[in-house]
Amino acid sequence: MATRCVKLARASRMRLTRLDACGTPVPGPTGTLVTDGFINVDGAPNYLDPEEITQLNANGDLCIDDQGRPALRWIDLTIVMCNIDPDAFSIITGNPLVVDDATPTTNTVGFRLNGELTGTASFAMELWSGVNGVPCDASGDKPYGYWLFPYVVQARMGEWSIANAALTLTMTARTSTGSGWGTGPNSYLVRGDAATGTPEKILTAIDDTDHLHFETVTVPPPAAACGATALAA
Repeated sequence: MATRCVKLARASRMRLTRLDACGTPVPGPTGTLVTDGFINVDGAPNYLDPEEITQLNANGDLCIDDQGRPALRWIDLTIVMCNIDPDAFSIITGNPLVVDDATPTTNTVGFRLNGELTGTASFAMELWSGVNGVPCDASGDKPYGYWLFPYVVQARMGEWSIANAALTLTMTARTSTGSGWGTGPNSYLVRGDAATGTPEKILTAIDDTDHLHFETVTVPPPAAACGATALAA
């Protein structure tokens, strides 16, 4: 068995998927969104420090010195967007959209920040990063780094500045256990079969204790677009 090592640089795409309260993708007309309008996504694992047990003997020397293992609680995420896509903001934070009065179909033109709805959304986030210094394979396919955060919750909006400068939106969230992602929606063909290169879903289902999945893939990321699109059942 060979191990594939890669050098990663830059990132080209983000895909957001609406989840229900059980961490399962929600099919519907606005169930998924693909964007290249982000600046960075920072991740910081949050651990519960291991419990320590120590005991001195009658002479004051250390008799028992034991430590448990650290427990991963979640991954804190910071998402910085440079393209103000109302649908992306709503999928991430759960806040309501603002629509116009166009007929027969309204247009989404903004969003609101609502005290009752902020932090109520659950979503999955996928990222595609570049692989540096690795040639295309025999089929001419380019490698990518594929990152999946299968169950993200409790997102909130951070500070912003409206000034003579570029405006960015920062949101923070955290991962959760109990994901119902499985191998993802049927249309999410993110990796290539090792023998044929045929696009497929991830090979092994996400475990309910998984916070992050990473692998190198040769299937290109989906195309970016403004606004959410349909997610088939």
